[in-house]
Amino acid sequence: MDKVVDALRAAPSVAVLAHVFPEADAIGATLGASLALREVGKVTAAYNADPLPPELCSLPGATEVVREVPIARPYACYLVLDTSNLERTGGLLSGRPAGAVVLNVDHHAGNSRFGDVNWVESEASSAGEMVYRILRRGGFPISKAVATNLYAAILTDTGSFQYGNTTPEALRAAADLVESGAAVEEIAAWLYGNRDPREWYLLGEVLATLRVSADGRLAWIEVTSAAQARAGLGLEVTEDFINYVRAVRGVQIAVAFKEVSATQVKVSFRSRGDLDVARLAGQFGGGGHRNAAGCTLQASLTDARARVLAAASTYLQPDL
Repeated sequence: MDKVVDALRAAPSVAVLAHVFPEADAIGATLGASLALREVGKVTAAYNADPLPPELCSLPGATEVVREVPIARPYACYLVLDTSNLERTGGLLSGRPAGAVVLNVDHHAGNSRFGDVNWVESEASSAGEMVYRILRRGGFPISKAVATNLYAAILTDTGSFQYGNTTPEALRAAADLVESGAAVEEIAAWLYGNRDPREWYLLGEVLATLRVSADGRLAWIEVTSAAQARAGLGLEVTEDFINYVRAVRGVQIAVAFKEVSATQVKVSFRSRGDLDVARLAGQFGGGGHRNAAGCTLQASLTDARARVLAAASTYLQPDL
């Protein structure tokens, strides 16, 4: 962490970015870092290759997130957050100037260490927690806007402080951020109380696809392109749909199949306890955390479902 802090102190300009298909940890950490660095006089901006989910658009600074690939203007330093490999930046770094320093800050165990400086800590609850620690170690100010973004990041990646990654360190960071002015009630409203009615229509159609294996340990849902078209919404609103599957009694592995096109399917995994779905996702070129992971298959929905469910069923066998 100290090398990251030193690099940020030395850099006159910093681009802050995170992975494609961003969620609250990626965006909250990105905005928290960008705003804090700006407050100490750095030339900085927040970037992402994909659009923000609607529930994140009210976070402080969200309207300033730049969506362009690659990043057009040169920076002395590129702070990459919550991103396990270079490909997950969506091409944002492809135009970086020679000599620019890439800082890789992530909590995915399978991180490829693609940066010039790498701080990878799989025990951290979230990228938001890691940014919080950077700011505190470096003596950077934590304003209300910064605190709000980082609190949102920690809140969501710990499942509202329900998942196994809700560590004492995560709770201490969250408490300090509340003391620093994090808008707790507003965050809850933005993230959980401001949904488009069409999202519920889509959720209802998706939950109708819920299936559970004969032994009750594996369950899955499907988000088809046709369902998205009927709702007039994209996959960015479906990030939390899998939580309903994970909540089914007895389910140990939950899977969501999300049809991007006729030949591409995104797959999300959630698990309980010691079941490491990052290993399962890794069989298909993906990755993530022990209890939350994902991958993308170049296949039809039917083919992807068959391949993934076969692998998940095998993974659940007691001798593996």
